[in-house]
Amino acid sequence: MPRINLVISIFISFVLISGAMWFRFVRIPPYSAELVTVKEVGQLPLENTYLEDFQNASTSLATVPITTLSQTETVGRQLFSDFIALKSRGETTPSNIDTLADKYAESIKNFDLSISKVNPNQVVVLPDSEKNLTAYGDAITNIRNKYKNLVATQVQSGGSGITDINSPTFSTFMGTMGKFYQSSANELLLVGVPSSLALNHIDLINNYLESAEVMASLGNTTKDPIRAYAALNINIQNTGKESELLLNIRKTMMANGIIFNNGI
Repeated sequence: MPRINLVISIFISFVLISGAMWFRFVRIPPYSAELVTVKEVGQLPLENTYLEDFQNASTSLATVPITTLSQTETVGRQLFSDFIALKSRGETTPSNIDTLADKYAESIKNFDLSISKVNPNQVVVLPDSEKNLTAYGDAITNIRNKYKNLVATQVQSGGSGITDINSPTFSTFMGTMGKFYQSSANELLLVGVPSSLALNHIDLINNYLESAEVMASLGNTTKDPIRAYAALNINIQNTGKESELLLNIRKTMMANGIIFNNGI
């Protein structure tokens, strides 16, 4: 599909979705109703009673939860507003719509996820020694093998639904993967790391923390596709970065005469 058709298709989809949401806020036109007779109002409540009722009502209203918009809903509303602004000025020309579509396509492409990361003060750094390097290599191997086996079990029990983004199985599977990455990061944070691998270790933990958020966002693809798109881009980058970080560990081990057959 030519690029222009793709961006216009995305644009039209957002306009339709946003329009459907905004129609809830359209003012309802006045309507007529039959007149009815009412009984004479009795004695008015005392002022203190009225104020007490008012305060109770205010407290109740204050506890109503506020729904947070998803990234897709936010972008959709912004896009709809910009389109309406063009419409009101009579500027909905193909060129202007193309420019608007390009603007939001670029925004979606550059959207990032806000993810908490660890810092050097949170890791246990040990002196470089053959003993510490070997213990570190064993710990990394055990953690990776543990979660590799857990993932394999999830894949086997998930069936074909784990590849269908519209399936509840897919959402559940991705949510579970996110928890695995989070648990891996938590366990790595407790592992003592030789000083020569400290920065590499921090990067590996942060890589897994990012992957945990990525998996959760991918599991929510049908509800927030823009966030899922950003998550997919991060996942592609993280996969290559993880391989690089693990290779650094193997190289450091080999340089110190320590060789692991598998697991890292």
